[in-house]
Amino acid sequence: MNFNHSESQFATLAERLPQLVWSTRPDGFHDYFNRQWYDFTGLSPEQSVGSGWRSAVHTDDLKTVDWLWAVALAAGEPYEVEYRIRSASGAFSWVLSRGMPDRNEAGTVLRWFGTCTIIDAQKQAEASLRGLEEQHRLALDAARLGTWRVERETGTVSWDEGCCALFDIPADGLRSLPIDEAFERVHPDDRDAVRARMEAALAPGSNGVYEVEYRTVLQDGSVRWTRSNGRVIYVDDCPERRVAGLSGVIGDVTHRRSVAEAQELLMRELSHRVKNLFAIANGMVSMTARTAKDTKEMATALRGRLSALARAHELAQPLTVGAPSTGARASLSQLIDAVLAPYVEAGGSQVIAAGPPVSVGSNTTTSLALVLHELATNAAKYGCLSRPEGHLTIRWTETETGVDLIWEETGGPPLEGAPTFEGFGTQLALRSVSGQLGGSLERDWRPDGLHLHMILPFDRLSL
Repeated sequence: MNFNHSESQFATLAERLPQLVWSTRPDGFHDYFNRQWYDFTGLSPEQSVGSGWRSAVHTDDLKTVDWLWAVALAAGEPYEVEYRIRSASGAFSWVLSRGMPDRNEAGTVLRWFGTCTIIDAQKQAEASLRGLEEQHRLALDAARLGTWRVERETGTVSWDEGCCALFDIPADGLRSLPIDEAFERVHPDDRDAVRARMEAALAPGSNGVYEVEYRTVLQDGSVRWTRSNGRVIYVDDCPERRVAGLSGVIGDVTHRRSVAEAQELLMRELSHRVKNLFAIANGMVSMTARTAKDTKEMATALRGRLSALARAHELAQPLTVGAPSTGARASLSQLIDAVLAPYVEAGGSQVIAAGPPVSVGSNTTTSLALVLHELATNAAKYGCLSRPEGHLTIRWTETETGVDLIWEETGGPPLEGAPTFEGFGTQLALRSVSGQLGGSLERDWRPDGLHLHMILPFDRLSL
């Protein structure tokens, strides 16, 4: 290579640069490499000139390198590519190669000058970062969490794909939208609470922690419970630590909320059941004392009634959350007899129950026994079973779709209309009929006693 004065200055500078420096003729023929090139690759000048330098390029990268170099030569535009190059030790390192055309006043390319910068450390850092991001994403996916970020200055929120999925919004990558639009996805009853928590976290002097549980309304109108946790983020390189917004994660807690609500309902039910048992036991003592001839007869009758009450209580015992079903089945007649046995006078006809054979599934037995138990309890406290002359008649018939059941009380205290207050047990029974049993219940508070009409569909009774 013959250098003029300018080229000699270039060569002097190139020999002092840490990069691998190269230069070519206008047609792309490589005719110059600095000392760093030879030291790093172990190639000689004869092995490097022309297209010989390509022997140092990794075979998997050579096609891309050749194509981009040909495109740059044809267009006379700057050249840039990342590829792996073999060192004198035989190991490959990543380099960033850049080339620029040198033109005369007429625009004709006189030469190409370029460098190869070792970027191995940068590539390793990028690979480590990608690995961490992948682990982060796997952890979020495993926990079914999404990430979000609120920008205070622009009033926008950014959701990743996991977050969009929780809000039932199609997304391909990151989605950004005005925060007011995001709040439209929050249940109207929870919006004020969510805004208050967010403002409290962003307020000066706060600990910057944001935690809230709220309901989200999906596009089909269904509701999902979510829990959102975040922290305040600050503007980079701002000595005053100016708040930029909030960043955090969000997850679906619908199942946990449902389990918690079921457990709370169970505890309230058990508390109510215990109180009722004491009241019923007290009523049984009074009922038995009215009819027993002596203490021995009274003790015998009372033991039998308490045993029957225990059996009814077992039938009405709710299934534990997550407990497997036994699959046992009983008839509707057996269920009614077991629940009402404690209230039947020995040898009497105070309670009459009649109807065709109807099979009741193991899961339905629990709910239906609970309803009958509650009705019988109220009858013993306030209705026909609270008086010796009272009568209870239960009759049921089959329809095409289910069972039509009539509960009729007579001979109890006169009624002036529906009660002004209904306790937890009554509310629980109503909820069981419409919810677990999928049926309906109508009550008529007649002067001579309660008249109740209950419809129970076959498809629920068989469960």
